[in-house]
Amino acid sequence: MQLNTVTGEITLLDANCADLGNEAMAVAKAYANEALKENLAEQVDAHNRMMEQIGSIHLGTPAPDQFPQLVAEPFDQPEPVRPEPRKLDWKAWLCPARRNAILNSNERRASEYQRQHLQWQSEQENHRRKEGQRAALYQRAQQASVPAMELVLDDHLMDIDWPQETSLSFELSADGKVLMLDVDLPEIEDFPKTELRLYQRGIGVSVKELSDTALRKLYMAHVHGMGFRLIGEGFACAPSVETVVLSGFTQVTNVATGRVEDKYLYSVKVKREAWGAIQFGNLAQVDPVEALAAFELRRDMTKTGIFRAIEPWPAVFDPSPA
Repeated sequence: MQLNTVTGEITLLDANCADLGNEAMAVAKAYANEALKENLAEQVDAHNRMMEQIGSIHLGTPAPDQFPQLVAEPFDQPEPVRPEPRKLDWKAWLCPARRNAILNSNERRASEYQRQHLQWQSEQENHRRKEGQRAALYQRAQQASVPAMELVLDDHLMDIDWPQETSLSFELSADGKVLMLDVDLPEIEDFPKTELRLYQRGIGVSVKELSDTALRKLYMAHVHGMGFRLIGEGFACAPSVETVVLSGFTQVTNVATGRVEDKYLYSVKVKREAWGAIQFGNLAQVDPVEALAAFELRRDMTKTGIFRAIEPWPAVFDPSPA
């Protein structure tokens, strides 16, 4: 079952994602009513949780001295199962050709198992070696090795569970003291704008579309929350960093040229000492929009969240050598 979170339309799909139509929906309501309700409730809850997370993404921000823990990647390839050899039946004892066929089959299966098991052991050992290298990498990063901090930043920032697809880039100075982050923010036109509620009776969903003002405020909270979170992650992942410069942009089409260009919405420069004054145990009471304004912020925004383009803070260092 698929729920359109914009219109509230519900459709039943087959294995190829083709709409089964109204008749199939009527049959499902008649014979699988509770299953439909449960599935629909799960989709509504997932959407509403995403909407809540969008406005509170900063709540996961670590304190600047909270170096990230290494999250081990499990080795999830199942171990090959040793095949049971086929037993020789009475016919095999009477027929040498049958006996040889069974014995040869057992030998081939055992040989294939040995090959698969050796391959599995090799891949398992390779995984262990890589995990050991990752652990050593995190240890060196905690000791302020610049190459290690770069790799940990890359490893950790990509693992953040953003509500929407997010891309970013960063540069770390050669001395490890300045980190510059650029984040590609979602466009407000692509932002989810509905709240969903299940019907009290029957199977269906009521859709409430956010007003323009409410949508802009949610967008404003989200894009600043993303910046807040990334600044915190930057300080936590790179213990030697004293300054983080974060710039957030969206991509817009220049109507004069037709070219897609970066439009920077805000750019902020933050010192570690000043960042440490935030109460990270009480982030629920922190407004990321106001929090970023307490630092060296370039932003041209109305109170209702309408942004105009700005010039971001320039690079203030030579990036670390490759």
